[in-house]
Amino acid sequence: MLFLQVSPVILFLALIAGRILPAVPAATASLLLAIIIATGFAPTAITLAETLHIVLAGAWVALPAVLVILTGLYFTEVLEIAGKHPTDAPATTISARQMGTVCLFLGPFVETATGFGVGYVVAIGVILKAGIGPAASLALAAFSQMLVPWGALGIGTQISAAIAGIPVEALGWRIALVVAPLLLIIAPLYWRIAQSAGISIDGPQKREDAASMLALAILLIGTNAILPIELAGLLAIGPVLLFRLWRQERAHFLTRSSFQRSAPYLILIAVLAVTKLIPGIRDALATPAFTPGNGAPAFAPLASPANALVLAAILGCIAHGRWTALGAAIPSALTKGTRASILTILLVALAWVIVRSGIAQVVADALRDTMGERAALVVPILGSIGGYLTGSNTGAGSLAMPVANAVASAPALLWIAAAAIMAGSVFTAFSPVRFAMGQAIAEATPSESRTALRLLLPFALASVAIAILAVVIVL
Repeated sequence: MLFLQVSPVILFLALIAGRILPAVPAATASLLLAIIIATGFAPTAITLAETLHIVLAGAWVALPAVLVILTGLYFTEVLEIAGKHPTDAPATTISARQMGTVCLFLGPFVETATGFGVGYVVAIGVILKAGIGPAASLALAAFSQMLVPWGALGIGTQISAAIAGIPVEALGWRIALVVAPLLLIIAPLYWRIAQSAGISIDGPQKREDAASMLALAILLIGTNAILPIELAGLLAIGPVLLFRLWRQERAHFLTRSSFQRSAPYLILIAVLAVTKLIPGIRDALATPAFTPGNGAPAFAPLASPANALVLAAILGCIAHGRWTALGAAIPSALTKGTRASILTILLVALAWVIVRSGIAQVVADALRDTMGERAALVVPILGSIGGYLTGSNTGAGSLAMPVANAVASAPALLWIAAAAIMAGSVFTAFSPVRFAMGQAIAEATPSESRTALRLLLPFALASVAIAILAVVIVL
């Protein structure tokens, strides 16, 4: 019976891992099976109508993420069409400082602001322009994903928190503390790959890279302790990125063109700050809020970060005087975002059925009976698998959070969830979804992709080890 109850998740993993079906059809098949299992074989007896209501509640939970997916891509497409992307860098050579800035700070900054692999695309584009080979380019671009828990303004982490039934405000700084050790060991991993690609990194530059990563780790913990997750990631990496750009640009740092390139991102941060930090405005935007019940949190459309992304795109076009980009970007954003949006809805709905039907609790009871307290160690591994297979930390949370919620209670649950989100987020960097995108851009062969994955193996192992250690500490 237990195997039957968890068969929707097993089906999804098998279909994806075996490359039998793409992610969206696989998630659809798994959700349909989950509806059948929940109606006829779930621990909690529920009717088909009740199950369908749970599915709709899960889709509602996914709605904030879908809005940010579409508007984040729209924001990016507006910048691309306007020709004012901050990564416009036609240089065919690149210094060690510039390479470090692109891989460790610019890529993660763009990923934090827009999400869904945009930072990866930005990073790999600049790296390829510098004449780096496809295998090393794929590996170096993966470091752009190191802040995925805050990617797309933290929307995936917010969804994971909703599935686990924990406040995201209590989760952000814990994730930052779990991520901090990884940030401190990323620099040597990055240096090794960069040097294998022919980038000479001397002692002073290594010290600057290491100091920059330490500053980022400290700022990330501090901002998440006092700010909403939508702002915390941007305001942690933003100052470090500005310092790096100042170091490499010097006289060209405060030119009109550099301001125009960065204006949309500055506007985005400003709008988020106004709407999230000023009590009167924040409270006004919090209503009206709606929920379909079945445990789904209320959603206030006026408070969505999607509004800030659209407003930043519009005001950014005012700065550039390129109004045609506002309309021209819509078809491309919809085309690129539809698949990700549908997959997000299906995965979150699947997770919601597993939670609300009592299946997650049964799985947790079975794990506890078999493993005792060590059952919690499975949660980061589930997060890693989810991130790898789906290329999304929402997907990672959809697999890991139902089990996390069932095997632990607060305060341990908060740390276990944080560890799983970190591991799942990092593994999006190695996912077939992300690598397929990189392969297309770099025109890499399957052999070159395998080489890139081998180069990144220490990155993957380090993230899992840190996540599991964090769970061990709180048990």
